[in-house]
Amino acid sequence: MATSSFIAYRSIYAVSQDGGSRMVCLSIGAPYQISQDEWACAVGLSGLHENLHDIHAADSWQALQLAAQFIRKLLGYFVEEGGKLYWPSPDEEIALQELFP
Repeated sequence: MATSSFIAYRSIYAVSQDGGSRMVCLSIGAPYQISQDEWACAVGLSGLHENLHDIHAADSWQALQLAAQFIRKLLGYFVEEGGKLYWPSPDEEIALQELFP
């Protein structure tokens, strides 16, 4: 993450296929300009994936959209492998489609 600060975040509970549970923080940073034709957004998925690279795009809108899609994709892999997501409490399962309508 460069000079970006996180502008959106949500903490959810994740339970993996083997029963291990953890708190996961989804976060997206404010888009920041790298050059005239390149922008980026920081992304975070702490508790599940650490040290993710910033998402780069042609403009701030695209960077923000791609950042959200990237987090959705990583959570999708987790669910496809048998994981379950819970929010707002550890006993209320939430579907990926509810997190990313």
